[in-house]
Amino acid sequence: MLTRALATLRAAVLNRDREVPSAREPDRARLDLRLAGAALLGWLVVLGLARAGTGVSLSAAKFCCGAALVLAGWLVLRRRRGKQLGLFAGTALLLACLLGLLSLVTGVRLAERLSGPIAQAIETEAYVSVELQALSDAARSRTPSRFGGERYLVSARIVSAAGGGRQFEAATPVLVLGDAAWKSVRYADRIRTAGTLTASEPGSAEQALLNASAAPAVTGTPASAEAINRIRSGFITMTRPLPEDARGLLPGMAFGDREQQSDELADAMRRTGLTHLLAVSGANCSYLLGFVYLLAQSCRLPRWSAAVCGVAALAGFVMLVRPEPSVLRAAVMGAVGVAALLTGRRRASLTFLSVAVLLLLAADPWLAGEYSFVLSVLATLGLVLFGSRCSEWLQRWLPKPLAVAMAVPIAAQVFCTPVLVLLRPELALYSIPANILAAPVVPIITVTAMAALGLLPLLPLVAGSLVFAAGLPTLWVAWIARTFSELPFAAMPWLQGGAGFLAAAAAGGGALLALGLASKWKTQGEGLSAVAGRARFVLRPRGDVRSANSSARRPGRRTAQGPALRAGRRNDAARLVAWTLAPALVVGSLAGWLGARPSAISSADRWDVAACDVGQGDGIVVRTGPSSAMVIDAGPEPGLMDACLDALGIERVGTLVLTHMHLDHYGGMAGVFDGREVGSVLFGSAKPDLPKEVDTELRRRGITPERGTAGRHGTEGYASWNVLWPTKAGKGGNENDSSIVLLVEVRTEGGAALRLLLTGDLESEAGGAMLRGLGGQTPVVDLLKVSHHGARNGGTEMIERLQPRAALISVGRDNDYGHPAPEILSALSRHQIPAFRTDEIGTVLLELRAGSLVVTGLP
Repeated sequence: MLTRALATLRAAVLNRDREVPSAREPDRARLDLRLAGAALLGWLVVLGLARAGTGVSLSAAKFCCGAALVLAGWLVLRRRRGKQLGLFAGTALLLACLLGLLSLVTGVRLAERLSGPIAQAIETEAYVSVELQALSDAARSRTPSRFGGERYLVSARIVSAAGGGRQFEAATPVLVLGDAAWKSVRYADRIRTAGTLTASEPGSAEQALLNASAAPAVTGTPASAEAINRIRSGFITMTRPLPEDARGLLPGMAFGDREQQSDELADAMRRTGLTHLLAVSGANCSYLLGFVYLLAQSCRLPRWSAAVCGVAALAGFVMLVRPEPSVLRAAVMGAVGVAALLTGRRRASLTFLSVAVLLLLAADPWLAGEYSFVLSVLATLGLVLFGSRCSEWLQRWLPKPLAVAMAVPIAAQVFCTPVLVLLRPELALYSIPANILAAPVVPIITVTAMAALGLLPLLPLVAGSLVFAAGLPTLWVAWIARTFSELPFAAMPWLQGGAGFLAAAAAGGGALLALGLASKWKTQGEGLSAVAGRARFVLRPRGDVRSANSSARRPGRRTAQGPALRAGRRNDAARLVAWTLAPALVVGSLAGWLGARPSAISSADRWDVAACDVGQGDGIVVRTGPSSAMVIDAGPEPGLMDACLDALGIERVGTLVLTHMHLDHYGGMAGVFDGREVGSVLFGSAKPDLPKEVDTELRRRGITPERGTAGRHGTEGYASWNVLWPTKAGKGGNENDSSIVLLVEVRTEGGAALRLLLTGDLESEAGGAMLRGLGGQTPVVDLLKVSHHGARNGGTEMIERLQPRAALISVGRDNDYGHPAPEILSALSRHQIPAFRTDEIGTVLLELRAGSLVVTGLP
């Protein structure tokens, strides 16, 4: 017995650097992936059923429930016969029950949404008077209204509606699009208004869009919601003495209100990966729960008391921030994330996360298609799977506090980046260091701000002091955002779509593997050195390793040579894998970056709008992403347009707009399609049918074109657009007067907006009619594309009314038409509007930089 104990002790001493301490054994336990697999499968099923419709969902529920009953009966029979149930049968029964429940909930909720006459009203795009209950505060949209004014979005639920001569009740979620009058709408307000219903995309959280044509009339607000509104308004009022950046950031970091934030600061936060700090996320809940847990622990409260305090604090937070679906989701995910970090038990935390996902999907099936939900789950999953382990790896080189601070953003960023590049094809290169630097003050800001919100009704003076104390650290966050956003490659271009997703996933996974292998390599190397020192190894001239106390190994006697050699072999294997993985990681990252870079224009030659030199014609390109754009007209020849898009590095065209059916605007259409993906085609024409060559080309490409009329709008990457002309009443007659007129807004790197009006070949009379149709809401325009290549029949009214900062004339050199006409150039000169011409500059590149229009030519 004594000999065996000594041998065990000796083995433990020799291997102590490679063995895992018993305290970490729960984290090393094998993960139970069954419930996680069920949650993932349930997520995919709900995502599909929410798009499929009520009938499919209820049929799926019947099938799953029937399968569950059959499996349950079979398992009962096996149990009565004394046979083991088996793991597979139990898992199958669990899956059938879960999928049946989710399918049933989705089907019932879909039927509830479209119950009654509301379904027909949405289908026919009816004009209705409605009573709504707001489910969110009004949020300013980055897409302007048709007339250039601000647009506000409100998530709401229709309670009752009237249309077509009847009044009916409903329970249909809608997204309200309103003007500046909707700015004051708050959560839980009861509102009366009117507007046109339009079906939303399948699977959307809202069943329809309501284009409000009337100002909101608030008929009532619940007392509890009104009290919370007063607290939030009082908090914002107390931030007014603070510096501008603090006023913009503090309400967002406290309860998700971004309306006080400037566009410039918002862009800096985005480019440094700090935007998540301004949304009510799991991080806010995590900080609050962590603070309550540490406070309870310092007071020596038992664990159950600490848990009760945490739940109470979280419930108060949800009530103050408002129990919107996103807030409830953040609370659940934050609680799971804190449990993962505090317990260090990945197995239990993964189970909690899976249960949380299933419960949230059962409560709101449309969360399955929301990017915010996806990112929240992925960030929590990163903390659950790699939070504590990544911290352990980093502690091989760094002090523990710094390692813990770095582990959280690394784990979350690696899991979220593949989805983030789908939303915007760029990488926030300095996200991890920016988050690390901001991390020390974020919990202070969050907890102090929440304390101020809680004390504001009772002790306003104390609350004011806390607001000031919470606001000052936000200046540090703003400084980090502004400083890092100005560094080179702060927002590094990346591949778009599925290729970008895979490249980002490969790069992130490779980075984690490399970190883990490097940590293991270092640990094993230290262990080998320690063993060598204890055994006093010497190196013989012939290379054989022996103990200094004996010249040969004695039969039957164990030495440290075996463990040392095994450690050496593992060390060499880890080194081999690391050296094999490193090039793959570098190549994958470079592929994702270089694949997004323009081919001919370097990253220093930035541009927002380009006018291609296509001769006597139009070919305007509006940048919507690193390698994507909107194209408005295609010039007379395919080769010229193709060459211009190649030089600009454009690989994808989201929307091709053919303003009207004249050859100098559609003749080069095939050049746009050459080697590029084109999403949709919008056209204008006075005739009912397209020219044969246009129709043939679009059919060959499998694209169904849509006629552009006033009121159509859309958003693509950096750009948003609105069609101002032609109206349905003005359609027909002159082909030039049927030109599509687009008001386009491009968000630039600095966060400012470049607004341009593209007028096709609109002539003076139709141009005047369009301006009169806008009423008194004449849009503010930075750049005007002068109509009809500067022809005399374009008139000067648009120039005089709009007073743009600059004008663009797309015209051919030495053309036979006398374009641009002296009258047009004289009007521009008279109003001191600089004109940029393709016949003089060639392809014109325009960029809004630091508030000024910078114009260059394509080299």
